[in-house]
This record gives sequence, C-alpha cells and structure tokens, in this order.
Amino acid sequence: MASPNYENVTEAQTAASAGLRPKLNKSKKDQLLALVTKPGGTRISVLTERLGWQAHTVRAALSGLRKQGHQILATKAPKTGEAVYQVVKPTEPTEQTLPAEVTSLEGDAA
Repeated sequence: MASPNYENVTEAQTAASAGLRPKLNKSKKDQLLALVTKPGGTRISVLTERLGWQAHTVRAALSGLRKQGHQILATKAPKTGEAVYQVVKPTEPTEQTLPAEVTSLEGDAA
C-alpha cells in the first residue's frame, strides 16, 4: 500500500479537511458589477485587465447590465480621455408612465 503524497494536496482540500469552506469564485458579471459600483467608477483599461476581456466585450457586458435595469454612466477621464464607467444609483424611485393611448381607463367601446 502506497503512502499518500502530501505534496499534491491543494489548498481547497486542506481547507475542506480543516472544516473550512473554500472561498467561492464570483462570476465575471458579479466582478464587473463590483468594479463599476466603486465611487468614481472604473476605467476601461482596469476592467479589461481585471476581467481578462477585450474592450468590446466589456462594453457588451455593460450593455447587458443596462438591459437589466442598471443605470451606467459613461464619462471620460480628464487627463487621459479614457472611458470611465460607473453605476449610478437613482436618488428617487421613478414612476413608470403609461403611453397616452393606455392612460385612459375608458375604452372606445361604441
């Protein structure tokens, strides 16, 4: 019977055997959202470096966040002119207005 090889034990296995839970990895979407919610926003170069994505992929993911209802402000850095993205939290809840043809409760039942 061979003795166990302790050199190949990973940190996750060590943590599991010690009764600790290994830290779960965040999804890329969660990482992106965490980066753009920082005060002052985050430059596109930082987003591409941290996520390992190209700039057009970051912009597409930001577009997806917008479609989910996040308000994202895009500005330019004053010194470099580089794009800076930041999630803007609305100060007041906005009311959704109905189109003019739907606002009337009475129909054209004639």
